[in-house]
Amino acid sequence: DTPGINDTEMTPETVRDRLWEFGYWAPEGVDAVLVIPRGRFNESVHKNLVTLEEFFGDRIWQHSIVVYNQTEARPETIWENTTSQWQSPWIRKWKSAGTSICTVDEVRKDADKEPIRDDRTVQAVRDLLQAIVTRQGAYHHDAIEKAREEKVTLTQQAMSGLTTPHWRREMQKTNDELMEGRMSREMWFGRMEEITAGDLVERKTQEREQQERAEKQKAQEEAEEEREARVAAQQATATAKATAEEARKATEAAKQKAENMRKEADARRSSWNVKVAVGTVVGAVGGAVVGGPLGALAGAAAGGAGTGAIAEK
Repeated sequence: DTPGINDTEMTPETVRDRLWEFGYWAPEGVDAVLVIPRGRFNESVHKNLVTLEEFFGDRIWQHSIVVYNQTEARPETIWENTTSQWQSPWIRKWKSAGTSICTVDEVRKDADKEPIRDDRTVQAVRDLLQAIVTRQGAYHHDAIEKAREEKVTLTQQAMSGLTTPHWRREMQKTNDELMEGRMSREMWFGRMEEITAGDLVERKTQEREQQERAEKQKAQEEAEEEREARVAAQQATATAKATAEEARKATEAAKQKAENMRKEADARRSSWNVKVAVGTVVGAVGGAVVGGPLGALAGAAAGGAGTGAIAEK
């Protein structure tokens, strides 16, 4: 089922591109190609085989199994047919290349008109395939190498644009399927677009969450700074109040001390005056007794002065 064969709407360039994409399914090369001519071997079949050979090269026949479907002919009969206008040149080419030929009998059907599986034909094709692989190994072509090189480039570019671990793992799985030939080029591009979109969404989500966390942390830090400033202000106010209270108490104590000192001074002056007066009287009485009026004056002066001196001491 080769693209472009019998398709008159496809240009040769399109056919080459489609066949080149086939290389994505065969990263290690092609074990064998099953060539199944449709109907009688006529000019149409001939052109199809020419197209196949032009693309893959004549070495492809060393890795081919030509299957004649629904025929009573045997392989040896086909090999001996050298008179057919369109088939004979290919018979000679296939003999030279060592191409394998397999024939399939008319399809038998059961009572329900369902095709009966022909296990003998299946096994015959498997045996031929194994013989080709053993004898020739895998078939390689420029299209396969080109596909391999492009796959490497595409997978590297796809990985380089991803940032989130989850989608990088998904891309690696997809790349592995592509490199192993389990995914076509078209399928890979579709999956790559899905992964790229998913990575972008997750990256934007992570950036938004990171920004929200940063804003939340900043708000918490600002709240903590405000709380600390409030506590510091309260402590400063309390310290100022305590200092003011201490100053007030010190002022009150100073005032009280001054008041006490004033009272003590007043009390000492009062006591001194009384003592001077008593000394004067006593001196006057004593002087009068001794010397009359003049003695009284002298005794009063002496008595007052002596009493004052004692009081000051």
